[in-house]
Amino acid sequence: MAWNVNASNEEIGVLMEAAVIYRDSQKFTEAREVLEGVRALLPKSDAVQVALGVVCFQQGDFAAAARHYHLALELNPQSAYAYAHLGELDLFQKDKPKAVEHLKQAVKLDPQGTSGKLARSLLQFADVIKYKEMA
Repeated sequence: MAWNVNASNEEIGVLMEAAVIYRDSQKFTEAREVLEGVRALLPKSDAVQVALGVVCFQQGDFAAAARHYHLALELNPQSAYAYAHLGELDLFQKDKPKAVEHLKQAVKLDPQGTSGKLARSLLQFADVIKYKEMA
């Protein structure tokens, strides 16, 4: 039997907020389950892919985070949200040139919005960060 569920924008918003609360409470399994449900409802949503990537990032699964961010960009090549988080991941993985490229793209795409603001903050951080060389 196939289900046909049409959730309202308000219901989707509540689910996304629940996922963020679970994530911030370090209840990653629950966050992922909620986000997988939202992804089933919105399979073409770049925001859901980024949210899944953030959960993976916070768990230390950087390869999975990168996969989700790149999937988000496949769904929406103009996703400042995905570029900002991809830039954050690049910084964490000590790839400053790639991080700066992704963060500048996020600022370009969302100069006044929250993703652009996050990217600008991360660019400021990138300016002062110094990576220790491994001996």
